[in-house]
Amino acid sequence: MVTTPSDIRKLAIRRHQTTWNWTLHFAAIIGFCLTLLTHSYILLACSVILFGAGFFHLNLPVLKDNRWTRFVDRAVEWEKNWIAAPWNFYKIWRFTVVLLLAAVVIWALWTRDAVVLALFAGFGFLVHVVRDNMAGGIKP
Repeated sequence: MVTTPSDIRKLAIRRHQTTWNWTLHFAAIIGFCLTLLTHSYILLACSVILFGAGFFHLNLPVLKDNRWTRFVDRAVEWEKNWIAAPWNFYKIWRFTVVLLLAAVVIWALWTRDAVVLALFAGFGFLVHVVRDNMAGGIKP
């Protein structure tokens, strides 16, 4: 049986979209952010191991229904919808903006620039408040 790179990609995406694997990838990203902040090789190795383990078939029990599993289910559903959407101008624009913001966050973590990190946290909180207000019927 011949395995193509496309088959491997599909298998990796399918395994990533389970609750345990998504949780491991999320923990690996948090570990990578801490790695950038502390400049630690041990944290880098741990985050790479966690990220790699997130692609294996984990024979673990199903998590109970709680806030975390609901968050993961919503995130996985959003990822599925984003992957299924066609590449149009809006998707390319959002992808470019996210890449630029991620580059700035990586730079701010590496240089330990607290002001930029605080601005990102404040902006994220303001986005949360605006979305909460819009859900409550208040126009911005």
